[in-house]
Amino acid sequence: MQTLPTLEEQTDRYRRSLRAVPVRNAEARATPGPGPDELTVEVRLRYGPVLGFLRRLLKARTAKTYVLDAVGREVYEDIDGHSDFEALIDRFAARHRLTFLESRALLAQYLQILTRRGIVVATMPRTPAAP
Repeated sequence: MQTLPTLEEQTDRYRRSLRAVPVRNAEARATPGPGPDELTVEVRLRYGPVLGFLRRLLKARTAKTYVLDAVGREVYEDIDGHSDFEALIDRFAARHRLTFLESRALLAQYLQILTRRGIVVATMPRTPAAP
């Protein structure tokens, strides 16, 4: 039987999530989108050995293209590989006059989508070793 996480465990997990640093996929290629505020991002698809063989055999695509809307583009362009999730939330909230919680809800959704599509990766900063 699985037990529910304690309030302390939930709080610790929340704090760790705010320290996550989103990083753009270095292999993704971003170009201006079809609309004035849109951004097109092309991500190379990765296949294992068996699926790679089938991909070549079937001549399946090697990349997937996504078009980000104005908000998606703003979030993508704000990711600098150094700012943690909390800093991104604060900046987005200030630009759009949102509360921290409103901004967090919106950015969490966008970052989840960008991560699922391989456009962004969330990394955890290294913690200094204990003496």
